[in-house]
This record gives sequence, C-alpha cells and structure tokens, in this order.
Amino acid sequence: MKKLSFLLLFLLLTFFVNAQPAFPVTVSANKKYLVDRHNKPFLVKEISAWGLIQALSEADEAAFIDSVKKKGFNTLMVSIISYDTRFAGDPPNWQGISPFKVKWDLSTYDTAYFAHADRFLHMAQAKGMLVLLVPCYMGYKGDQNQGWWGKVLNSNNSPAKSRIYGEFLGKRYKDFKNIIWEAGGDNPCDSPLYRHLDNIIQGIKAYDKKHLWTGHFESVYPTNWSSGNKRYAKYIDIDGLYDFEEKNLGPDTPQYKTELEHYGQGRMIFQLDQSYEQDIPHGKDNTEYQIIRRKNYDGLLSGCAGTSFSPGQPDNQCYTLTNWPPLMSTLGMRQMEYCFNLFRSIHWQKLVPDTGHKIIIHGRENYGNRDYVCAAKADDSSVYLAYLPRGGNITVNLGRLNMNGIKAAWYDPRSGKLSHIGRFAPVTARHTFTAPDDNDWVLVLNNEAAR
Repeated sequence: MKKLSFLLLFLLLTFFVNAQPAFPVTVSANKKYLVDRHNKPFLVKEISAWGLIQALSEADEAAFIDSVKKKGFNTLMVSIISYDTRFAGDPPNWQGISPFKVKWDLSTYDTAYFAHADRFLHMAQAKGMLVLLVPCYMGYKGDQNQGWWGKVLNSNNSPAKSRIYGEFLGKRYKDFKNIIWEAGGDNPCDSPLYRHLDNIIQGIKAYDKKHLWTGHFESVYPTNWSSGNKRYAKYIDIDGLYDFEEKNLGPDTPQYKTELEHYGQGRMIFQLDQSYEQDIPHGKDNTEYQIIRRKNYDGLLSGCAGTSFSPGQPDNQCYTLTNWPPLMSTLGMRQMEYCFNLFRSIHWQKLVPDTGHKIIIHGRENYGNRDYVCAAKADDSSVYLAYLPRGGNITVNLGRLNMNGIKAAWYDPRSGKLSHIGRFAPVTARHTFTAPDDNDWVLVLNNEAAR
C-alpha cells in the first residue's frame, strides 16, 4: 500500500510539473493566441497585482504566487518599478532599497534593487507564471501619489537618462524567458512623457529583440486598446483591452462588440486589465458580479485569448498587497476559478466566435445589446458554447453543429457546477434550450465523438 501511495504521489507530481508552460511564449501561427516552447496553447489568465515586486518580502511574494496559481491564474501583471505612496514608499523602495541611487534620476539604477527583481522573475518562472512587466508605471495624470509621470519629468532626469534606463533593462532582462513587456500604465504617455517612454522602449529594444510587447494606456476609446495609442502602435505585438468601466466604450456599448471588431485584425487580442472587485469608485463594473462574469465569458467567446481580474474588498485592494490573504477567497476569486475550469476543460484555442443566425436561430437578443448571447464553436466541431446573461431560452439548429452526437449541459458560472440536459441525435433539426432560472448560464454542447 505504501509503494502504491508513493507511486500515485510521484505520478501526480510529475503531471503537475509537466503541466507547467515551457517558456518562452510566442504568438501562434494564426496570430490568435499564445503558445509555449512546445507549441502548447497558453490562455492568459491574468491577475492585476501592480505592486507585487515592491510591496512584499520574497517569502510573501512566493506565497502570493502559490495562492493565485491554485485559483487557476498563470499570469501576473506587475511593474518592475512602482510609484504609489500606499505600498511603494516615497521615494519608492523595496525593503528599504530604492531602485535609483539619486532621487528621480533613472540613469542611477541600483543593482541591489534589480537583483531582487531578478529573483522575483526567476521564482515566477519556476512556478509557471508569465509576467506582464511594466518597465516604468507612469500612472494617473493629476495624482502625484500614483505613478512616475511627474517624477520622470523632474529636473534630475532627462529623456537621455530615460534611454539609459531602458538600455539597462534591455541588457539585463533580454534572456529572461517568462516576460512580456507592457508599455505605459494608466497613462496615454503623450507629450512631454512621450520622449521618456519612447526612449525607455527603444533602449530596451536596442538589446532585447526577443520579447513580445503590449501596452496599458487609458481606459477610454481608442487608447483602451494597446494598438489604439498611435504613438506606440508600432511596438505592439499583442493587443490588450484595458476596460475599467464599460461605459468608457460609449453609451450602452457592450464590451464584446469592440472585442469582436478587433478579432482577426492581425494581432492576438486579450482582456489585459479589467474587473477590480469592489474597487473605488464602487461602480457597477466592479461591484455587480453578473457584469464581471459577463465581460469574462463574453470576451473568451468573442476571440479574446485571455482574461483578467483583480480581487478586492471595499477597503482592501489586491494591487496594494497590504492585506492580500483574505482576497484569495472572495466571491470574485471563486467565480474566476470556475471560469478558468470551464475553459481548461475544452480546446479553447479552437473556438471561433459565432455571430451569425444559422446556429442560434431564436432568443439571442439584438447584437449591441448587453443581453446578447455571445457564442463560439470549435473549428473541429468538438464543442459549442453560448453564454446567456439573463437566462431565458435559445433555439439551436443542431444540424448546423456538424457533430456526430451531442451531449448538452448547463454550466453555472456562479457555482462551477455542470447540470446535464441530455443527448441529442445530430439529425435533430432544432431544439429549444431553457435556462434553469433567470441568472446567467453557459450552454455547453459537446460532440460525443470528440475527446
């Protein structure tokens, strides 16, 4: 019995080790998603933890990564140098070590600070985590307590010194395998910041010609998309959507509409940064869980090759890392785990958004309505998913699914439970599926001939 238990433990450990991504990641041949070194698809499941490198000890950083990994996250969005008086100090530091020896002079980088950043990145890689790494979080204009936007413009610094800092980063991190560079940080970085950020990027790229780039600018159209900021579009490899509030897309504009418009336009798209649970101000996008769920599921069914989340309580936000352990069990964290579980169980990389009327022939609501039923079909006909934001019923032309046999179920995004509906012959012309109640549900139609 002991030998058998040991064998099972060994097999389980081997499985989990081998299940980790083999970095680096690159864009797939069809430019729709990321793949690792073995060409295994990598769905971005990102947690926004801006201050992680500066706010915690290395032991706590490791504990945080282990905790979010258990929830299904595989990507961390952090800044290598943060400036936020709530967690990074003034001037900013990690454990008393400032990133720069001279205040606000980016050319005087302290290698002791960046040695810690090195260890953090190596630790994240060992734990199977991709890092979306912001070289210099610029932050909100007008708030001197957040971001480097005012500091890089200080007389102690200059565009030339920003270039030196960029070159330092490029030389130091060009061979790290688990990073994607992320330009900006809550700021359009127009004049006079443009010369600084552009010099940082060019400095990095002078030595680092391997890593992919994305961008995090303003949560207003069009700069809520990485490529929407025309000053930096030439640097963008993967197009991230930063949508703090859906209303920023326009009056009553649902998020899936802009995602479908960007899908298939030459760059991989993903939900870069959204849904800060219980964040201030307490708007609907961050306090109403149905809206949080809708944006996640709609995006993954509308061509996004990744989604994102940041847990929080009304007086405790994840990105400050001041009291993170209670945030690992919030309602939002549990429901994100359920979302990850569903997409982990299918070949998500094969999903193609279904925006026509040949499969769902009734009950879909009008395109452009927030209650519109987003859906996607695998290109090998292995699965079809439809997200119903408000329950109700939809009529599906089953014959259009090209399946050899259909097993239907309802997936509850609030509990993660699957309720089987039944089996249907592929010759069945149509069937009306009625959700169990008026909450949101995912209709799952599996091809019984597929694995």
